[in-house]
Amino acid sequence: MTEQKKEQKYDLEYYAELTRKTDHMIDPENGLSYHLEGEVWIPDIVLEPELTQDERPIFPWGIQRRDYLKKHRPSLYQQYVLHGTLWTHMRDVQELAQERLDRMIPEMAKAQGVTEELKARDQMKWVGMMNNIRASVEETIYAELIYA
Repeated sequence: MTEQKKEQKYDLEYYAELTRKTDHMIDPENGLSYHLEGEVWIPDIVLEPELTQDERPIFPWGIQRRDYLKKHRPSLYQQYVLHGTLWTHMRDVQELAQERLDRMIPEMAKAQGVTEELKARDQMKWVGMMNNIRASVEETIYAELIYA
C-alpha cells in the first residue's frame, strides 16, 4: 500500500469513528465544523451579520437598487449578500441618489429659468416645469446609480 492510500484509509476510519460517537465533527483538512442531518454531514457555515450601527434610511433608491440586482444581476447580488455588504451598498446608493436629487433639481431649475417669480406669476407652468425637471433628474439617477 502506498502512503497516500494509508492516509485515505486513516481518514475514512477517523470519519467512521466520529459518526459513531457524535453528530458533530471538525474536518482536520479544512477546519470546518459539520453537523449530521440524517445520513448527510452539513457544514456549519453562518453568514456574519452586517454592521447595523449606521441607521441611514435605505428607501426608495436603495430598495430599487436591491430589486434590480436581485432580478438582473443575481451574481453581483449574491456577492453582496455573501460578503455581508448588501445593506451597506443599499444605504450608499440611497445617500448618493438623494444627494444628486437635492443638488441637480435646483441647478436644472436655474438653468431653465424656473424662478420664484415664475412661480408667483404662473403656478401651473412652474409646477409643470418642476415636474419635468424632477423626472429628468430621476431618470439620470436610475441610469447612473440604480441600473448601473
